[in-house]
Amino acid sequence: MIKDIDTNEIPCTVKIVISTPKAEKVWIKICDANATKTFYSKRYARIDGTETFLIGLPESPNTARVVVYKDGGRPHENKGYRVRRIELLPLMATKNIKMSKKTKSFVKFAQEFSEEASYLKYDPKGVSYFSDNGKFQIDYYDQIRSKANGQVISTPARISQINGRIEVSHKAYKRYSIPMRMAILLHEYAHFYVNKTPSSEIEADLNGLTIYLSLGYPRIDAYNVFLNVFKNATSNQAVERFKELDNFIKKWEYEK
Repeated sequence: MIKDIDTNEIPCTVKIVISTPKAEKVWIKICDANATKTFYSKRYARIDGTETFLIGLPESPNTARVVVYKDGGRPHENKGYRVRRIELLPLMATKNIKMSKKTKSFVKFAQEFSEEASYLKYDPKGVSYFSDNGKFQIDYYDQIRSKANGQVISTPARISQINGRIEVSHKAYKRYSIPMRMAILLHEYAHFYVNKTPSSEIEADLNGLTIYLSLGYPRIDAYNVFLNVFKNATSNQAVERFKELDNFIKKWEYEK
């Protein structure tokens, strides 16, 4: 099923009700109808019966395209599921936090970059993008490489502890939804601009998530992107990081 809806660049929640006659893996994607590589949501769920999805879009396009299809099927085939309702609601309330002027400026820059990343230029030497106030810089590479030997590093992004410049991998970002991109950028921002201990990964996870969740981005995308980052890690630190962020998100949802 493919349906275009006018979101008019207004923060909103997309309510989608889907039913299946038996257990099915169903994909739900929301992209810009005029820039179809830009995904505001990209997820799947195993549905057995009727399930309601509330997908927060803190940033939205002028026209959003909702695409629903059964895993292994095609968007134009309505076999094995039924979309019962698609409805626009206000962006769901979240916990308010006080953001500094610096953080607000970075959020605006990160949102613009995340929306445009599928179409921005990149190369092995990096293409630089700057915030409107010139205080923040993102260098967009095909992939991120070691400064020492030039070997490719699997990380989607990293930040300089000297000057706060962020490096981003196009190979990683082309697969990510906008919320996933935001979660990574806010994590990197937290390292240099928020953390009391700049090198702490867990502190950056939690500080970045505080901003991310307060903006109304879906928790599922945060889980997805961090699990993607951790999937090849075998260290105890990766396990501890996931436990900490899982507990943080659950506590946030409970208090909200």
